[in-house]
This record gives sequence, structure tokens and C-alpha cells, in this order.
Amino acid sequence: MALRTAIITTLPLLYLNFIVGEPEITDSPIHYISYEEGLRSKDVDTAYVIGEAVANEFNRYVPALSDNLRSELSGIRNDINRQFNSLKIYMDDKLERIEREAPLNDARGDTSTPSHSSIVHSHEAMIRHNLAMAELRRLGADLTKAMNEEVGKLRDEFRTSLDLLRERVENSTQGMASRLEGEFTLRSEESVNMLKKVFFLTRSQMGLIQSQLNNISASLQIAGGLGEVVDTDNLQVSTLSSGNETKDTTTTTTVSFVSTTFDETTTNIITSSVPVTTLMPKDIPRDCMAAKLQGSLTSGVTLIRPNENREPQRVWCDQETDGGGWTVMVRRQPQSIQLDFKRSWQSYRNGFGDPDGEYWIGLEALHQLTKNTAYSLRIDIKGDGEEATSLYDYFSVGEEQYGSRGYELEVGGYNEASTAGDAMEYHNGMDFSTYDEDNDGASGGSCANWSGGGGWWYNYCYYSNPTGIYAPEDLPPNSKADHFLEWRKWQGYYAYLSHLVMMIRPQ
Repeated sequence: MALRTAIITTLPLLYLNFIVGEPEITDSPIHYISYEEGLRSKDVDTAYVIGEAVANEFNRYVPALSDNLRSELSGIRNDINRQFNSLKIYMDDKLERIEREAPLNDARGDTSTPSHSSIVHSHEAMIRHNLAMAELRRLGADLTKAMNEEVGKLRDEFRTSLDLLRERVENSTQGMASRLEGEFTLRSEESVNMLKKVFFLTRSQMGLIQSQLNNISASLQIAGGLGEVVDTDNLQVSTLSSGNETKDTTTTTTVSFVSTTFDETTTNIITSSVPVTTLMPKDIPRDCMAAKLQGSLTSGVTLIRPNENREPQRVWCDQETDGGGWTVMVRRQPQSIQLDFKRSWQSYRNGFGDPDGEYWIGLEALHQLTKNTAYSLRIDIKGDGEEATSLYDYFSVGEEQYGSRGYELEVGGYNEASTAGDAMEYHNGMDFSTYDEDNDGASGGSCANWSGGGGWWYNYCYYSNPTGIYAPEDLPPNSKADHFLEWRKWQGYYAYLSHLVMMIRPQ
């Protein structure tokens, strides 16, 4: 029993020595699959590579553990042999004492005719000797049996412990691989987002430098006696004096604009007269933030020029929400005549609608605004009497390609303080699509046609559909259709919106 207790006590110590100790490591070469090799191999994923590395480390420790076990077994065997030898020596000594105590033969040395007493004592000594040898053999057999049983139990317990240890290592390996892969993915996303922010900020600084150079060039031209400055929208013509007479080059006037709301099926034109404060072309702000810096602190229709080579255009500026400076890119709201967003590629390129109500600012305007300046995005939505907001750190639109592709969406940095959910990430990286130009990720059909006819950065197909049609008032409850105005990351699928505003401003 003491032997078994010693053996059982040794096993946990061996286990602990393997876990926290520093056993001798074998010198056998170990082939590791590096992370780069894993990336180059199509059959090996990240979790497998990490698991292989940990498993190889585990296999390096198994020989050391086996050597420790052999050493313990050898020690046990030596202890048993010592006990057996001690018992044998004890029995031999006892037999010698028995033989010494036996009476001798006749004192005269006549051994040919031993006396009766001598024969009896010799017979008793032989019986005792045989009994002692039998007892010795029995003890030896019992000891051998006990040793075999204990060794067998030790082997079984070792195998069980080794299996448990291997299972724990495998489980830990899988868990570690999953955690490391998740951590690597998270860090990669953070690094990509940081690089994008740095890129946008750098591009913004380049845009500011270019703007300053343009201002300096314009100032030099004016100082040199530039004759006439003409507003290309025929809003105002001002003549600058080249003599000693000086005039105020900023003139404020109220003019009427023709708002062209086109119905592509009937070609009707609706005109509206909107009072707008206009400035000389060189003073027209680039966006609503620039208008705010020039003193425009009230929300309303404002004339901007996203690029000096473009005609000025009217947009809605929100100068109240979250500090103002927001340029509205698309607005949906209930009105007496709902604007039809089923438009061609050309319409979405140039923009349509009335900034006083529903309208789309235009893809080219978005590209010109965001190509050299880092912008953030805000989406405010309403539905069933509730309101929510989604915020993004950066937003940009790429350039047009081949006249029917491009205007790639780049959006990210979703703010976790948002309440409407991230319904834009699914569309990130997609080209713009309309019913007449299919650039979505679906095969065998057009997401624009499936989703109400409006243009959007459809993938396959959408989580957000700001250009969808309004659900009719008599729509039966629990109706499910994919062509209505939706933001599916807020209240789920088929929860239709009543209002939506998307607006951008420089970071």
C-alpha cells in the first residue's frame, strides 16, 4: 500500500513538472509552419498554423515526460530488488542460525551410525528450511505480483493523464488559435482604419494647400487688373476697375432659380422661386462648412461650388445639428408630390430634385467634395414615431469610369455610439448602380430593379435602401417587399422608414 501511495503521489508531481517546470528538451529538429507559409498555402488557415506551432511545442515535451516516467519506474524496480535482496539475506541468516542450533553428531565423530536424537533434529531442520524457502518464494511471488499490479496501475494512470493533458492542450490550442485570429483580425481592421484616416487627412491637407495656391493665383490675377468676373450661372456680372477707383467686389442680391424636377416619363418641369443670397464666384463656398465659416449660420438652401471648374449648385445646409456644417447629400421626406428616385445613371451623376424637399446632390458633386478632403457621414432616420442616427468617421466617393461605372463607395469608422446600426458596411467598396447601369454584386439580375428602381451602391442586394419608394398607406400589415425605403440594421427587415437624411461634413 505504501508503494502504491508513493507511485500515485509521484504522477501529479511529474504532471506539474511538465506544466511549469523546465524538463530537458530533445534536440530533434522541429519543422514549424510559419504564418507567411500558412498565408501562401490555400489548404492551411490561420487557426491551423497556430495550432501546429503549439502542437509541435507540446510534442517536444513528451519525450522528456517519458524519460521522467522511465526514471521513476527504474527507481521503483530498484527499491523492489533491494527489498527482495534484504528479505533473502534475512532468510539465509535465519537458516544459518537454525543449522547452528541443531545438535552435532556423536562426539567421537562416528557419523556412520547417527543417533536417534541427531536424526530427529536434522529432520526438523530440513522441515524448517523447506518451510522458510516456501515462505520466501511466496513472499517473492506476492512482491512480484504487487510490483506488476502497481506498475500496471501506474502505466494506466500515466496514459489517462497523458490523454487528458493532450486533450487540454488541443482545446487550449484551438481556443488560443481562435483568440489570436480574432485579435489579429481586430488589429488588422484597426490598422486599416488608421491608415485610411491618415490617407484622408493627408489628402485633405493637399486639398487645402491646393486651395491656398488657387486663392493666391486668383489674388494675383485680380491685382494685375483682371477685367470681368462672370458667374457662369448668369447670376450676376461684376466689372472690376483697373484704375484708381476701388469697388466692393462682394454684392448681395436676391434672384430666382428654376428648380428642375424632372419626371422622366412625362418630361414635366416644375419651377419654383427661392430667395438665395449669392456671392461673387470667388467667394462661393466649397461646402456647407465653408459657408458656415463665412458667416452662414442658418440652415437652408445655399449655393456651393465643390470644384472651381464646376458650375455652382444649390444644396441644403444643416447649420444646427451637432454644431452644423453639414452638406445634405440625400433627403427623403413625406411631401404632396413624392420625388421619383427611379432615375438613369446620368441623373444620379448630375443630381436631381429640389434642396427644399427631397433631392439627390449628385455623384460627381460627392466625388469632387470628398476626393481631396476627409469627410464624415451622418444618417438620421425616422420610422413608426421613433428616431435613430448612424455616424461614420470617413466617407468618400471615387471617380467615374467609362461613363457607366465607378463612383466607388468608401465608408467606415462606424461610431459605436450610433443608434441606427451599421447598414453601410455591407455596401463598402461597391460601384454605384442604377436601373440602366448594373454594377452590383448580384448575378442574373439587377438589384436596382429589384429594390424599387432607385440608384445605390448595391451589393447583393442591400441593408440600406435610401432611394427606395415609399410604402403605400394602404399596405397590408406584415407585408414584405424589397423595394421600399429601409435601413435594415435598425429595426430589422421590412421596417419601412418615413424620413431619411444623409449628410457629410469635413472632419
